[in-house]
Amino acid sequence: MGGPSILLPVDGDGGGGPASPRARVRRPSDVARLAATLGLLAALGALSALLPAAAGTTVPDGVRGLPRAVLSAANALASLAVLGVLAAVVVDALRHRRGALLPAAAACALGAGLAVAAQEAGEAGWVTPLGPSVDSAVVPVAAAVGLLVGADLPRGGRLTVPAAAALLAATGCAVALGSETVPGAVAAVLLGTAAGLAVRVAVGVAPARPPEALVAAALAQAGIALVGGMRPLEEAAGRVRWAAADAGGDLVLTVVDPDRRGVALASRAWRVLWFRTSAVGRPALSLRGVLERRALVAGLARAAGVAVPPVLALLPAGPALVLVERPLPGAPLAGDDAPGVPALTAGFGALRRLHRAGIAHGALTADAVVLLADGTAGLTDLRDAQPAAGELQRDLDVVALLVAVAAPAGAAAAVAALRAGYATGPAEEARWAALLQPLALTRPVRRAAARTPVLEDLRAALGGPDAPRVTPPRLERIRGRTVVSVAGATVGAHVLVTQLSDVGIGTALRQADWRWLAVAVLGSALTYVGAALGLLAFVPERLPLGRTTLVQLSSAFVTLVTPPTVGHVGVSIRYLQRSGVPTATAAASVAVSQVVTVAVTLLLLVVCGWSSGVSPSRPSLLPSGPVLAVLLAAGVLLAVAVAVPRTRRALRRRVDPLVRRTVPQLLAAATEPRRLGTAVLGVLLLNGGYVLALDASLRAFSTSLALSSLAVVYLVGSTVGSAAPTPGGLGAVEAALVGGLTATGVPLAPALAAVLAFRVATFWLPAPFGWLAFVGLQRRGRI
Repeated sequence: MGGPSILLPVDGDGGGGPASPRARVRRPSDVARLAATLGLLAALGALSALLPAAAGTTVPDGVRGLPRAVLSAANALASLAVLGVLAAVVVDALRHRRGALLPAAAACALGAGLAVAAQEAGEAGWVTPLGPSVDSAVVPVAAAVGLLVGADLPRGGRLTVPAAAALLAATGCAVALGSETVPGAVAAVLLGTAAGLAVRVAVGVAPARPPEALVAAALAQAGIALVGGMRPLEEAAGRVRWAAADAGGDLVLTVVDPDRRGVALASRAWRVLWFRTSAVGRPALSLRGVLERRALVAGLARAAGVAVPPVLALLPAGPALVLVERPLPGAPLAGDDAPGVPALTAGFGALRRLHRAGIAHGALTADAVVLLADGTAGLTDLRDAQPAAGELQRDLDVVALLVAVAAPAGAAAAVAALRAGYATGPAEEARWAALLQPLALTRPVRRAAARTPVLEDLRAALGGPDAPRVTPPRLERIRGRTVVSVAGATVGAHVLVTQLSDVGIGTALRQADWRWLAVAVLGSALTYVGAALGLLAFVPERLPLGRTTLVQLSSAFVTLVTPPTVGHVGVSIRYLQRSGVPTATAAASVAVSQVVTVAVTLLLLVVCGWSSGVSPSRPSLLPSGPVLAVLLAAGVLLAVAVAVPRTRRALRRRVDPLVRRTVPQLLAAATEPRRLGTAVLGVLLLNGGYVLALDASLRAFSTSLALSSLAVVYLVGSTVGSAAPTPGGLGAVEAALVGGLTATGVPLAPALAAVLAFRVATFWLPAPFGWLAFVGLQRRGRI
């Protein structure tokens, strides 16, 4: 990596005379790496606290059985190699990168200090010891790693691989000789890495952006001789643009900045989160990929006859990449205060040719359209362009340019130019009119159109009495209340756990029987089969059980951001619609399935509550005392909810339409015993799977409960969770289950541990598999 006081050659690998030092920079990627390293250290500490026996893990017996003389010789050679590499790093810093020497020394000292502090904490009993108190290798390893990370060695440089190999060999020998444990070796490496990254974040690093002389030398080797100097045009996250010239005319140089790669990656990831990939495509996730795609798009566009800035070269300059373009000779469309219809028509014609080549621009504004001398137009600023673009991406381009030119020229002129230059039809215009929403616009265009009637004027100009009606596409962002809901649920669960921090959860987890936890996962899997059976029982079409089960599994992912019933119902209705079931029938089928599920669940609650009070020695028609207390508490909560007028009105609004839709289909289902039997079997399998998972979670912690009482606790907790507005009933389910278990006599520590294990098996663990099922079904057009 280029240093602050040396002019690198074109290959960026040393040599050259001294140059004036440049200001140091702080990389966002270093901040992310530091946070990840600290997270790994925290996870290692938590693991050592939960499993103290693992903290003393050493190497396998086969390695310990090697002759100690052989291990000692190997350790001596590895130590000499480490010292040699460290000396080479120091010499390299003195010769070429003097600005890296002091940060490296500071990181070395900080790494050693952190290791000493960790050892002292281990001896004091605050944390698990990292290794033996005498002749421990933790401090030297942490110091060496801190020096190497603080020196900011170039990625792939000549010293990087030898340094990593020497440190790995020395650490392995230390573990084999017993001067370090395996967790201690990992902790030493993490402590040294954290020290080096902390110093790099605090004082910065030598910038990797190549100086102008290095860029000029790289261009000269490619046959592009610059005339004069370079003038800065734009500096943004991840890139810098310079204006230059050669014998053929003006040039624009785009240099990707390795020091800012974290910001560039974050902005591209945010773009994907802000819109779906069907709207913005799949952005390149590497700096090289960004420029390579830009060069590819420019070549495809010019081959299709679209005037775009020609790409002359894509070159490496040290650790950076340089894209060389020749700007289009013309005036931007935005420079004309009131562009006429011919100029606007030329702009839409250029966009039409670009779209015919399968390319979407992705960032259209009036500045991106250039009027050429021959009366045609060209397009610039292709950094967000996408090859092989879909229809929605092309439509968003049209809408963006339409709004951008309508602001200065008027809606009538913009629509007339669109019809003349883009050759539109009634169906396309209706689709674009539906897309005239602020969310569909790029940020500059959205700001220009804000607080103006331009969107309404364009809809009126595009529409008409004969225009076909088109359902507008659904454009959404992640809503603030969704984020608040997830955050609130997480905070609630955290508060629940921290309030019970005096409970010995760690001891309970260490004593858990993991075989029963596997049974809990199996019970969780059965619930999705039961849910699929309950849905298929009332669908008039024959649908495969396997695919329907995957649809129910995908709802496990959706419930991460929605209340449990809402997400499940929405996914099921969408699946039935995609399967050819009419919307009204799909909604009625799902509603009937939910009604039968609720009815059978209530019947199970009554039966289990009654059976919990029956015993050979004391038969009774009443449930047992603890179960009766749980049922009474649930009844009181329901009564209080119904007594509130606002809640009562909300229930009436939700229940009345449901009753009107479901009663006729319920009566029809009652005449078909096979469908009703399938539905009841599905509900029993659904609830039985959850009860099995809860029972197995209890048995994993050497606790059990009568099946009827356990079923009552689960059913009450499930009812509370379904009514909670948080995603998946987070916080409410946990509190209800813990309260129900402790009320029926289960001690608090195993009850809390069992509930947490139950929620992992039935809520958190299925979520990633639900995401895979959701993505797969969506790609196949099933949901």
